[in-house]
Amino acid sequence: MSDITSIENDIKQYQEQLDVVNAGLKDDPGNAELLALKQELDDAIGLLDETLAELKPTKAPPPKPKSPSPPPVQEKWSRENHPAFKKAPAPEEKEADQGPVNYKVNDNVMAKWVTGDRAFYPARITSITGSSTDPIYIVKFKNYDTTEQLRSKDLRPVAQKRKVDGTPANNAAPSTASPQPPIASTPSNPGVISAAASINLELAQKNREAALNNGDEVKPKAKKIKATKELEAGKSKWQEFNTKSKFAKAHKGKKEMGFTGSGQAMRKDPTRSRHIYQTNEELD
Repeated sequence: MSDITSIENDIKQYQEQLDVVNAGLKDDPGNAELLALKQELDDAIGLLDETLAELKPTKAPPPKPKSPSPPPVQEKWSRENHPAFKKAPAPEEKEADQGPVNYKVNDNVMAKWVTGDRAFYPARITSITGSSTDPIYIVKFKNYDTTEQLRSKDLRPVAQKRKVDGTPANNAAPSTASPQPPIASTPSNPGVISAAASINLELAQKNREAALNNGDEVKPKAKKIKATKELEAGKSKWQEFNTKSKFAKAHKGKKEMGFTGSGQAMRKDPTRSRHIYQTNEELD
């Protein structure tokens, strides 16, 4: 298989080169080099095609049809075939014969959704067209904005007759009322039914309000920022405390630090000066 793949790749490459040469020959048909190259490429492609044909396996002949197996020999007597041991067949459920029903406009019927899953759904007849012998009913499904053009065979009356065994028809086929046709045009795939999601807005609003109320109860109350007046009052108290501090003392219009109870201002260091000797001092 690898040889076949490599040969196919070579043929593809030679074919691409041949296309380029053919394009060049369109512009210059008399070019000897291009003509010679074209001949070589044609020969190479032909040889590769022959090799590829030899490597590819021939198709196997179709299998012969199997001869049918002989039917089993039926025994003369068996317990299953004896009439004494056979179960009585269950009575078939036969619906009462219904003649052709003539529907009128605004009649409620069970209509077949022929463009979808071909099941029956509650609908209302909006108009009637066609002939009296073969009328065409235009119905609209009750819960959806989907219309269909149906014949009498595709309609059923809402109040169906009971069957022979007395079983209600609604119990025999409960699936006719459960499915609902989708809100859509004829789908590309009749087996797929897509419908818009139905949301109860009132219930969703109640759930949202309940969630908000629960969130308010759990969350702690945020601390309120103090008012500007309270901040200013605290600031003035701090300034008043600072002015009355025992470490603050007045000295020449400025505040300097001193020891408690000294009663004097801070002393300055004495300045150093050079002593000058005079002659009068020596005589004395």
